[in-house]
Amino acid sequence: MRVAVFSEVYWPMVSGVGVTLLRLTEALQARGHQVRVYTASYPLPEGDADRPEVHRSPSMPLFLYPDIQWAFPRRREVLRDARAFGPDVVHVATEVSMGIIGLKVARELALPVVASAHTDYEKYASRYGMEWAGRAAWPYLRWFYGHAARVLCPSKLYEQHLHSRGVLHTGIWSRGIDSAEFHPKFRSEAYRRSMGVGPDDLLVTYIGRIAKEKNLDLLLEAWELLGIRREGAQLVLVGHGPLQEEIRRRDMPGVRLAGLKQGRELAEAYASADLFVFPSSTETFGNVLLEAMGSGLPSVVTADGGVLEFAVHGKNAWLVAPDSSDAMLAGLDRLLHDSALRQQLAKGALETAGVRSWAGIYESLESEYRDAMVQLQSTAA
Repeated sequence: MRVAVFSEVYWPMVSGVGVTLLRLTEALQARGHQVRVYTASYPLPEGDADRPEVHRSPSMPLFLYPDIQWAFPRRREVLRDARAFGPDVVHVATEVSMGIIGLKVARELALPVVASAHTDYEKYASRYGMEWAGRAAWPYLRWFYGHAARVLCPSKLYEQHLHSRGVLHTGIWSRGIDSAEFHPKFRSEAYRRSMGVGPDDLLVTYIGRIAKEKNLDLLLEAWELLGIRREGAQLVLVGHGPLQEEIRRRDMPGVRLAGLKQGRELAEAYASADLFVFPSSTETFGNVLLEAMGSGLPSVVTADGGVLEFAVHGKNAWLVAPDSSDAMLAGLDRLLHDSALRQQLAKGALETAGVRSWAGIYESLESEYRDAMVQLQSTAA
């Protein structure tokens, strides 16, 4: 099978969507398929060549979110490249300019379209004080998704949200975890020392985008309110994003910015922690929480969004009320001072991660591609 993927975000841009699509590409290639990714232009890491499957369009930073590039695809150039690639199916993973050019390529080449919905735009918009934009987007999104044979959601909870907005032709493309990639065995005492954690201290970590929609202000407020109850614990924020400099300027006691981690360094950042904290209420799934579980971490998690697909209070995570610094404070305080509960949640987290294999997930996705191809053929006949 030959799959053309269209997305604004892809390697080297690090985000939940970007990482998911890179894993998709590598998984499909490992299963014998060919993939071509049409995306925006991002600065490449120094000394790195671009990935061979990528076709990039000119782009500029998005005004509200400069880490993301807004692409300006050249229709003829993209269409010429797509004809040469000869895809069997088009997968549109973002709903703006690259998604639109993906729909145009599919129409020109008479190809089936599968869409994947990754972002809860209503919740993201509310974080930036633009609730009106989230509501206003739905007529456009319904039109966009209407071109796809199927709209794949990362969780049943987000699928229900799409249904409530009139998008009914949906399916599930869930997320898995690879124990070779995330595992407690990657715990590193050297990493802990580098973060200023003493032998008897706890390391609390958040891993993800350092951005407003992740509710980090709430987490930092709760951490500050803990005061002396933190004792020697350190809060380490791993990742990058628009809030980095603001947090650095605040220079809060017991808070460290570790920067972006990938590969083995990322695995060490997870496994070297004693507690994972995830304040976001905008997730359609919550990849990082599953990675934390695979690394054997107990977690304090906001009880909202796609994380509720697999996070169970008291069994594999400690769920707290969304958008409440008091609730986050109480959750952190409980877990920091209850080692037996941390052990109980860590055990449940590993059990959860152990049953979420990628293999069945990619088999299901391949079936969605084939079903879209059959549906188009039957319609044409």
